Formats: sequence, C-alpha cells, structure tokens
Amino acid sequence: MRNPVTLISAYIRERLKIKDRTPLPIRLRHRYLYILPTRHGMVFFAILLAILVGSINHNNNLGFILTFLLGGIVFVSIFHTFRNLSGLSLLSARALPVFAGQPASFEICLQNPGPPRYSLSFHFKNREEASIDLGAEEKQTIIIPHSTDKRGLLRPDILTVSTTYPLGLFRCWSYLFLDSRCLVYPRPLSGPTVTAQGLLKDENEGKSSGPGVDDFAGLKSYQPGDPFQHLSWKSFSRGQGLQRKVFTGQIGKSVYFDPDTLPGKDLEWKLSRICHMILQADALRVPYGLRLGNRLIKPAHGGEHKRSCLRRLALLGQGEG
Repeated sequence: MRNPVTLISAYIRERLKIKDRTPLPIRLRHRYLYILPTRHGMVFFAILLAILVGSINHNNNLGFILTFLLGGIVFVSIFHTFRNLSGLSLLSARALPVFAGQPASFEICLQNPGPPRYSLSFHFKNREEASIDLGAEEKQTIIIPHSTDKRGLLRPDILTVSTTYPLGLFRCWSYLFLDSRCLVYPRPLSGPTVTAQGLLKDENEGKSSGPGVDDFAGLKSYQPGDPFQHLSWKSFSRGQGLQRKVFTGQIGKSVYFDPDTLPGKDLEWKLSRICHMILQADALRVPYGLRLGNRLIKPAHGGEHKRSCLRRLALLGQGEG
C-alpha cells in the first residue's frame, strides 16, 4: 500500500502541471510550499488518539495531561518544520559536462537569510538525495546528482526541496523546475583509431619532421603536464631521474576523425568511437580535426579544442551547437 502522503504529493505535482522552467535566483515563499504529516506522523497521531480515548474511558487525568502535552508539541512542530524551509534562497545552478553514463552533478548555490536550518533535502525525481545544514545567514553550495543515459543537453527533472525537521512528524516541500542544463558527451568506446583524409594535399603528406607519434627521437627531462604514458621508467630505475620519451612525425600531417569512415549505420556507436579517438589524440598531444557532414573543425590540440570537438559530437543532430 502506498503512503497517502506520497499519493497526495503526486496529485499536487500533476495538478501543478509544471512546464515552465523556474529562473534563478528564487526565494521559497509560502505559495511555493506544501506541508503534510509523514508516515511516522500518522502513526503518532493514531497513538495519541488511542491515549485520548483511553483517558476518556477511564477518566484518567494523567492521560489527559500526556495527550495535551504531546498534542501541543506536535502543533508547535508544524511551524518549526514550515519555518525551516520558508525563506530559503536558491541563487544559481550549474553543471560541468560529463560523458554519458556518468552522473551529472548540479551545483546549486543556497543562501540562508535567517536563523540556522537543518536537514534540508534535495533530489530530482526518482534520483539520489542530497542533504545539507545551513548556519545563520550562511551561503553554501550543494551538489545534487542526476543520472545520464544519452548524449546531448540534459535538462533536469523536477527538483524537490524538502525537510522533516525537527521531529519527523511533518514534511514540508517545494517543487522547482530549474532553468539549468548539463552537456553530456557521447560515451567513449575503445577500439582502433580510424582517420579520414585531409582536405588539402599538405595535410595528408606533411612537410618536415617535428613533434609527433611516429618515430622515437630520444629522452627529455620531465615537465609538469607531460603525459604519463610517455615516461621512461627504465631510465628512472637507473637513477637518471624522471624523463619522458620524445617522438617525431611530420609537421602538417593532419589527423581527421569522421564518423562516415566507420562501418555500420549506428550513429551513436560511431560518435562513441570518435569520442574515444579524440581523447586518445588529446592525451598524446597529436593535432586532430573533426568532420561531421558539412561541418569541419580544423586540426589543433589543447583543452579548448577538445571541448569544442566533444561539444559538436554531443549536439550533433539536436539543432544546437
């Protein structure tokens, strides 16, 4: 049997028919808040009613005192539960890009303009819950997880903000539809590297020898930021210090990645393979370009170039990017 409070919450959410995104910042005022007894609260009320009936039947004054004392505490707890959430401000929300299958982390900045607040819970629909306590006039950031299933722009589900403080007999909550998004890259899928031909002749043939991945050229002293896969552990074991292997190739030789060069018709599989190739090329500091139909990103390397290519993969066919 489902909890009546859960059924009422679902009914309220359906009646609200939340469609428009809630712009931030927002302050949780009375019209955004709902409060109902919890399952423990209903059991407590049943016990309190039983004590009252027993006191009436046996004309027990101590029973009356206990009933009214506990009833007064419950009545006061309603206002404490409501006050614990009322007035809370949500200032901003953001999420860093992730790969499909990884949990997205929405960072929400909270501000408490009043006295301390305890046991504040946040969760997206059918997702993991995160809790936080806020001191008086304190500002904090809470990280709320959200699962990711596919690439693209993730628009989170309805966010539920709730509290059962102080006694757990009542639950006060609010529904918010955050105007926030998270960019989800394709899930990397390992496999052999497949490249496409460059558009220009010198992109395919190269001009001269320079940094690359083709031929071993010697050792150099390790510098912070050098890829770990190029470290020479043999020289390190000989007591020669930490050194990295240097390779040479042809300057001007472009490496292009194009889903059309991969076999099959599964576009998502192809994008996952291209995603893995981009990560490999970036780790090796090999200049690479990306061709997606009529769109072309010229060869380069670095963090900004990698993010630009992964963004194109994530938003391919979604009308953005």
